[in-house]
Amino acid sequence: MKKNNIAKAMSLAFLGNSLLLAGNSSYAQQAPDADSSVEKIEVTGSRIKRTDMESTVPISIISSAEIAASGNINLADVLKQQPVTISTNNTSSTTFTTSSVGINNTALRNLGTARTLILVNGRRFVSGLSPSVGYGVDLNSIPAAMIERIEILKSASSAVYGSDAVAGVINIILKDDMEGVEVSTQFGMAEEGDSERNQINLTAGGNWDKGNAWVSVGFDKTRGIRAQDRSFSEFDIAVVLDENDNEVYDTVFSSFPPQGRVGSYNGDGTPFNFAQDANGTDRFNRASFRQLVTPLERKYAAAGANVEVNDEVTVYSEIQWNSTETNDSTIEPFPFDLNDIWIPERGGEGGLDVNSPLVPDLLRENLLADGVTNLNQVSWVRRMVEFGPRSTDLARDTVRIAAGVEWAVSDDWVLDTYLTWGKTQQTQENGGQINLERARFAFDVEVGPDNQLRCTDQIARLQGCVPFNVFGEGTISQDAVDYLRTPAKTLGQVEQFVVSSVISGELPVELGGGPIGVAAGIEYRDESGLFSPGDLAQTGASSTNQASPTDGEFDTFDYFAEFSLPVTEAMRIDLAARYSDHSIVGGQATWNLGFEYRPIDELMLRASAARAVRTPNISDLFGGRGETFAGVTDPCNGVTAADTSTIAQNCLSIPGIAQRVADNGSFTLSQIEAQGVGGTIGGSPDVKEETSDSWSLGIVYQFMENASLTLDYYDFEVNDAIATTTRTVVLQRCFDQTANEFEATCNGAVVRGANGVLATVDSGSSNENILKTSGLDLEMSYQTEIDGLGDLNAALVWNHITKFEQIGILDGRVLDYKGELANPENRINLNLGLTSGDLTYSWRIRYWDEAVDSNEGENFNFSNFQPLGELNTIDAQVYHDVSLSYNATDTLLIRAGINNLLDEAPPLIGQGTKYGGTGINTFSAAYDVVGRYYYAGLTWNF
Repeated sequence: MKKNNIAKAMSLAFLGNSLLLAGNSSYAQQAPDADSSVEKIEVTGSRIKRTDMESTVPISIISSAEIAASGNINLADVLKQQPVTISTNNTSSTTFTTSSVGINNTALRNLGTARTLILVNGRRFVSGLSPSVGYGVDLNSIPAAMIERIEILKSASSAVYGSDAVAGVINIILKDDMEGVEVSTQFGMAEEGDSERNQINLTAGGNWDKGNAWVSVGFDKTRGIRAQDRSFSEFDIAVVLDENDNEVYDTVFSSFPPQGRVGSYNGDGTPFNFAQDANGTDRFNRASFRQLVTPLERKYAAAGANVEVNDEVTVYSEIQWNSTETNDSTIEPFPFDLNDIWIPERGGEGGLDVNSPLVPDLLRENLLADGVTNLNQVSWVRRMVEFGPRSTDLARDTVRIAAGVEWAVSDDWVLDTYLTWGKTQQTQENGGQINLERARFAFDVEVGPDNQLRCTDQIARLQGCVPFNVFGEGTISQDAVDYLRTPAKTLGQVEQFVVSSVISGELPVELGGGPIGVAAGIEYRDESGLFSPGDLAQTGASSTNQASPTDGEFDTFDYFAEFSLPVTEAMRIDLAARYSDHSIVGGQATWNLGFEYRPIDELMLRASAARAVRTPNISDLFGGRGETFAGVTDPCNGVTAADTSTIAQNCLSIPGIAQRVADNGSFTLSQIEAQGVGGTIGGSPDVKEETSDSWSLGIVYQFMENASLTLDYYDFEVNDAIATTTRTVVLQRCFDQTANEFEATCNGAVVRGANGVLATVDSGSSNENILKTSGLDLEMSYQTEIDGLGDLNAALVWNHITKFEQIGILDGRVLDYKGELANPENRINLNLGLTSGDLTYSWRIRYWDEAVDSNEGENFNFSNFQPLGELNTIDAQVYHDVSLSYNATDTLLIRAGINNLLDEAPPLIGQGTKYGGTGINTFSAAYDVVGRYYYAGLTWNF
């Protein structure tokens, strides 16, 4: 079926070329009149070629000069600093993940990576995320050194580009008109002496009468940062209440220690010191093994060519290859709950008897005195330091090929037919894992003939089984480690194939402002993905999170058309429509409408409206279910018998909770109970497409010859939004219902123990929400010459959010996210540049507004687990970056700079918060974690 669809798509696309060639063969023999030839360009947001850059929708452009001046060698860092985009995944926020470690994604309007369509040279780019966890282009695969400019379309555009352009489009234009050789290199280092970043790129190209060709190769490496090398991430932190009930940040150590803990005892039987103070505690500092920034190494190559076959036909092609590796990315050794070996869900039964020869005498005596006869009656945990840190060695290889034919059918019409193919393959090996099946044998021991402990099972002994002694620090032998260690190997792959044919030109009909512009075409797209987490991970026989495989595929046929109607010389209306036939969810229709009016030459008024769509991707539909232990806030925590709220009454209807309230006066969770909630998340074949309705109003005003202003108001509403609903929200929606509607298991998504404590909460992909956001975008630019100094350039970019809401479709509950850390009310960039002869000075100011961690109480302090108060608010942050470039000769440019000039430390956002990253104690999408950073580089052309 797949091959038939691909063949059909290619046949349809190239049939258009063949018919037009047959019917208009004279065009191939007649060269157009040079005087009548006017260069037309394709502007992001439309497939109609125009003679100007006018647009009815807001577009921001980032030039290669701006990228170079920023000192960023990674596209993700460039986009992270733009007020309309946010870093959804980055090399800090993914340090604690597995299949996403080292990834770099972005999202327009914070509406999600999958709702931001990334194009390269106007064509789709393959996803870089593992299909088990999501969909999004990995920006690591598009090196900044290869970019000519970035065009950010801040408006929905599914009618023009198809699914996923819900929040807008980021179109990355690569350098393709190179003459000669260019070598670019850069070196940088943080003031702390780490985070070294080295980059070298070589590009060569040439032009001739009938075309051009170019090739680019490069390498860059970022060494990363250890969490213990920054004061804000040296320890885990969380908010606690001091003696006056004031909120303060304090260190938080793990109760999974290297010596083991059995109930309230150390593994050797001595009392366990639960104190959180670093002095004398028996707890463990997890941060000592963690990464603050993941080390990243990239190799890349790209090439392209444009060849004029004759005056009407041009053949073009491009290829990109990128290999990204993250080695030595580590987190703390595995926190093993040893009773997991016997849990029924993983095929276990029984437990370790207190009279086992492994149990030390003192520990046995204390446990028996407490009435414990089997260790599965108590919390029995240990940090497996003998197995080393949990490590991730990961390689992502991305290949993309695009090729096409552009045929000037006449002076007014062009047919562009192309295909693209891309594949991202991810191989990964995680260390520090334990084989649970073997661990059961290693705990079942007896005294052998030589009076030494040995495994009871004879076959297991033949396979290398030795006793698994976890009672005390350093008690696990190397032989036991060798027997129990199991590498967790995974493989992921995403593949994309697109073939498209578009004809654009002008109809022989003129309106008051000129001829009608038209574009129409067809497009076929096939997406597939698979992820294999390894046999032991799939069965739960490994200490890593249990996960199911992912394997799925879909395709879509799209038919689209655009019209540009110049009603008068001062007024233009743009129309676009598309119909998509998706193999899983069926057909969808989308449209765009744009309006532009110029009452005077200096002023343009514009408006746009659009219906956009995002069809479910491989992860949404087919993502295998996997275990998660992300933080969950139990709405029943703190409930007392006197509480009369709807939530409290539903909580008290659960016998375990009611009994605990009767015994203790309230249902109050301990730290271990609050943090130990398991569950699964995954895709669903029942997910349908989501739709978006958006509109904008704006002005473009050239109020002086050297000064301009654009101001746009935008409004987005995403209906049936596809998302993995957070497990906290699953609980909130479940318990905030009338008694008649409430069901204690939340329709099978929630399991509680006999004591009422949450055991598991499940979630997954669904169409449960409505997303709404609105705001203002302002851009101002000014250029002038200052006598005696040089040419001054100033540019201001400001985004102001007026609304950001998530509405539950089933319960109608409105969650207000405006003003939270990911959605600050204001983000501002001010860029100042001064060029004086061969010197150019740049000063960039970045502002992230004051914000809160949560408007909805989705966080808690570690003293009574109530939502944060005073420390819920995070102050505004301002960063200053300066740089200098010098044209030493006509062919040599030298540059240097300092980012985060004032060495602003990130605000503390620790455990229990909504946005605090595990192991980094801040929100790396907003705040700089590196500190003051120096760099220098040069570009040499010859």
